[in-house]
Amino acid sequence: MSSSRLAIAATLDSLWRSYLPLATCLLAYLLLVRTFRYQRAEQISSAFGHGKRPLSSMATEEVHDIMTQLQELEFPRAFNKARKIALLKAGGIPTMSKLFAVTGQNNRRNAGKRAIDTEILLREAQSKDRKSIRYMQAVARMNYFHLRYRKAGKILDEDLLHTLGDGMVETLRIVNDQEWRKLTDVEKCAIGIFHKNLGEDMEIPFAPLPSCQTGWENGLHFATELRDWTIRYEAAVAKPVATNDQYVRVYVDSATSALPKAITQFLRKVLGSELDNTMRTSLYLEAPGPILKPALEAFTNIRKLALRHLSLPRSSFLAVKVVEDDPNPLSGLYNFNHPSFRPWYVKPTFWTRWGPVALLLRMLGGRAPGTGGDKYHPQGYDLKTIGPKPQEGKGLDEMRTTVEFLKARGSAGCPFSHGGKI
Repeated sequence: MSSSRLAIAATLDSLWRSYLPLATCLLAYLLLVRTFRYQRAEQISSAFGHGKRPLSSMATEEVHDIMTQLQELEFPRAFNKARKIALLKAGGIPTMSKLFAVTGQNNRRNAGKRAIDTEILLREAQSKDRKSIRYMQAVARMNYFHLRYRKAGKILDEDLLHTLGDGMVETLRIVNDQEWRKLTDVEKCAIGIFHKNLGEDMEIPFAPLPSCQTGWENGLHFATELRDWTIRYEAAVAKPVATNDQYVRVYVDSATSALPKAITQFLRKVLGSELDNTMRTSLYLEAPGPILKPALEAFTNIRKLALRHLSLPRSSFLAVKVVEDDPNPLSGLYNFNHPSFRPWYVKPTFWTRWGPVALLLRMLGGRAPGTGGDKYHPQGYDLKTIGPKPQEGKGLDEMRTTVEFLKARGSAGCPFSHGGKI
């Protein structure tokens, strides 16, 4: 009996000695993650708070730096997802979906490109410095597209304010609900200032917001009012109408039309899980159900824990670029190297054609970059001409006027410097 105990003890000792280095390395790694994981959040917030600078002193240049860190390093997946969900929700507002229908762009032939063009303009505006020509051109192009519909009363000021606010609402919601940490007040302030600046540059009136006349204390105050108003507006006007259903069928169902209907139904339920009852009903999307809902929640929670406790902060050399910094050297245009079913503006390379994501998209019915020659504009996009084919080459004079106005306006150093509260 004693020899058996000795053998067991020897085995346990051997296992201990074998796995001790591995356990030590694992513990050291976990401590390393714990030490550095929140370092960027602390650095972003370090200049503000009690006894330091008030949030009202945050400058536009600081806003751009914070937005870049959030989009490229801290929460690239959340910001990308927020853009797509916000664009989807635009079709849940009847006045907007009816406009999309009458423009002739809400059909299977044009919808894919329209969605990519809109996303590119948003990405350019969200990622480039307010003083940069690319930011100004993106804003000028969006303003040109909206101009005639605003003059004709087909786009309401409230609809544009909702579209602006919805991008912010979804960013706040997705980061706070689905990411490994929540946004700090400093980060929310930066997001609020960015949206206020963008709204001003797009000439969107803030009249419906409670503090429009008296002014806002800081970007956090503005963000809170815009968020609350956006949610109330959706509850008041988002109603199920035929053009909303058409919008979803074109943008969602057509993407998987070549696949079994079960996959389309699955995709619709996944999207439905991202919406509240008001918008889900307005867009004719299905609720995720008793099996899919807990499965999606479990995936989200596992991802949260893994990123929080097992992942080191993303290094700058691994930054997820919102748009390309440099143009294509052969064309002088900008490629959009983000995967999608239709490779608009994607430069054909071995990775974009044969990488794992590219192969998965092709299995699901997507096209490879370079398909059809110049059909998907593999040479890139030009911010001065991007948009629906009937609008190509149009609006250059109007855009030039807007860019000159934005240049003359400058970029306010501290948009809320009149305030002194935190």
